[in-house]
Amino acid sequence: MTVAPHGYVTVMFSITVSRALTVADVVATFVELIPPGLQLVVQPDDADIPDNMGDLWIRLVGNEDPAWPLSLDVLGGYDCGLGPYPDLRVAEHMGERHGVDVLCGVDPSLVDVDPQDPYYRLALVGGRWYLASTAGTRLMGPYTVCDADGFRKEPGEEPVKLIRQVVVDTR
Repeated sequence: MTVAPHGYVTVMFSITVSRALTVADVVATFVELIPPGLQLVVQPDDADIPDNMGDLWIRLVGNEDPAWPLSLDVLGGYDCGLGPYPDLRVAEHMGERHGVDVLCGVDPSLVDVDPQDPYYRLALVGGRWYLASTAGTRLMGPYTVCDADGFRKEPGEEPVKLIRQVVVDTR
């Protein structure tokens, strides 16, 4: 894995897509985005962590929510060529290339919400960006609920909620 001069990974993000994609789909997408010559490693969730993670390592992780069946966990070094908002850039490219909707983390420079709140996401839906909430969704569950009968697990049943449209400039 390529790391910054001080040993820090500089690209680390996760995005979630609205359709299951294959390793080949993800490789094709990233090859179109990163500079030629970088080593790209894409693996399903059940694969062992490789000894050589390349310049950019992507793990495909299945989700419990059928509306959002796949997440991509991405780790890379300072030289991976994805720019200042790598998750948003990848989301836009995946949306165009594969016709999927995409959920990303919230960058406080783009949307005025608490970036530590685990339920806010940026959603690229139908080619437009929205602030979204994942609270109560199957994607974020299962939730532990405590009532008179004790603790139990609830899967979460709400769909991802689009709160408002936002302007996102990834260039």
